[in-house]
Amino acid sequence: MRVALAVVLTSALVLAVGRAPGSIGRDGGTLLVTTPLALATLDPALSGPAKDSIWYATCATLTAFPDAPAPDGLLPQPEAAAGPPAISGDRRTYVFTVRRGLRFNDGSPLRAANFAWALRRLQDPTMRSPGADLFSDMTVTASGLSLRVRLAKPSGDVLTRLALPFACPVPLDFPADPAGVTLTVGSGPYYIASYVPASQLVLRRNPYYRGTRPHHVDSVVIAMGGDVDSDIKAVQDGRADVLHVVIPSELRQGLVQRYGVNKRQLFRVWGRDTAALVLNSSSPLFKDNTALRKAVNLAVDRAEIVRQTPGGFLSRVPTDQILPRLVPGWRDYSLYPLTGPDMPRARKLAHGNERGGQAVLYTIPFSVFPDEAQVIASTLHEIGLDVQVKLLSQDVIKAKAGVPGERYDMILAGGWCCPSSRFPLEYPDPASAIVRLLGGKNARKPAGNTNLAYFDVFTYNRRMAAADRLAGKARNQAFSPISKRIEFHAPHTRPPGRTSGPDACR
Repeated sequence: MRVALAVVLTSALVLAVGRAPGSIGRDGGTLLVTTPLALATLDPALSGPAKDSIWYATCATLTAFPDAPAPDGLLPQPEAAAGPPAISGDRRTYVFTVRRGLRFNDGSPLRAANFAWALRRLQDPTMRSPGADLFSDMTVTASGLSLRVRLAKPSGDVLTRLALPFACPVPLDFPADPAGVTLTVGSGPYYIASYVPASQLVLRRNPYYRGTRPHHVDSVVIAMGGDVDSDIKAVQDGRADVLHVVIPSELRQGLVQRYGVNKRQLFRVWGRDTAALVLNSSSPLFKDNTALRKAVNLAVDRAEIVRQTPGGFLSRVPTDQILPRLVPGWRDYSLYPLTGPDMPRARKLAHGNERGGQAVLYTIPFSVFPDEAQVIASTLHEIGLDVQVKLLSQDVIKAKAGVPGERYDMILAGGWCCPSSRFPLEYPDPASAIVRLLGGKNARKPAGNTNLAYFDVFTYNRRMAAADRLAGKARNQAFSPISKRIEFHAPHTRPPGRTSGPDACR
């Protein structure tokens, strides 16, 4: 039983200016940030990728990601918690003790009840929080400095989930409002001192913060509005320190020519998203057809797909791994060719297994997906597959492909493809990719499945379940070989995967 997953990851660029207009040094000064983004609300329950950096600066969550490169930087450590939690024998109850002496920036004490209310508020259906499903299996109670978290079933990712901005502690009178309420009381290194929607956000140091997270500058001033071109110029002219936005692909080459990459000012950083050519292992073409699925993995020209898309190798990186590079548990197993297809092996495996050679590929009609789909169709024609590309809206694809039995053979998909019942791909845990996209339980629902490969194998389901009960490095070490075996046995094929993190000029 093989699943095919050919992957491409995306990267981002960070540009640093030679001098700091905010007069920032090792300690003190003001960091000036410019962005064309306009944040609609600053409520931790309504967090998202554009706002996460604000919450990581202003929230002392029970656990936090350390200031270290990935993957170690994605292994949570105690922050507001005094130490690791006490865990019950059935691994369903976690008891945390909040550190003594913690305070919000206004001097009010930080207690376990502040964390409990934050999670209950998040779970409130009226809030319509994008993180509600992520914490839906938790029942929380608080007493003094003790917080008790009871899970519906064992799960080893609790410490990672509690490090996310959704778990930011809030005052007990903080209202539940689906429109969002700006949290101006901070528990982390900084707090929101002022906020003018779509105009300016000011963060200042929390005088009561006693944690170890970085807090060198005295304040951060974020100017919102404008456009990318003017904001890049502001950084280049020394009127701002950092540009916070995804830099359009057409502008990246010019920046590279001016500054170079990974020298003194322009640096490449890995992103987190991937895209994949998902092979439907339940379709008549690929069902019980391991040889053809593996042939697709060998034939897909990942490098050519990257070359044909905006930004090319500056923005995207070919890979054959299920897990994004930054997620704990990732290892470079070198399973399939990244620099070009292996057509002799692909043709040999495909020969006699084409089953008529007709294939249907779904993808969306915007961004780079149609061009990438044509590259894939052209390549697979060389191993005897006539690929019909159907361009459908993402809502239509989600609705159709989420129902077992839909007659498609492949889906070229990015992060838009798979609404999760538990967490988005940005969630830094190996289960967010492996279980969500390949777990059998996510292929058996009447509708809304996220396992669009319909890969449902008892042996792998059992291994995933066992790995999901583990925590920490043992968890990552257990998921990693599962990823390798599934990838080699092929339920997807990852061609134009992207890992997009915000591009930034600094």
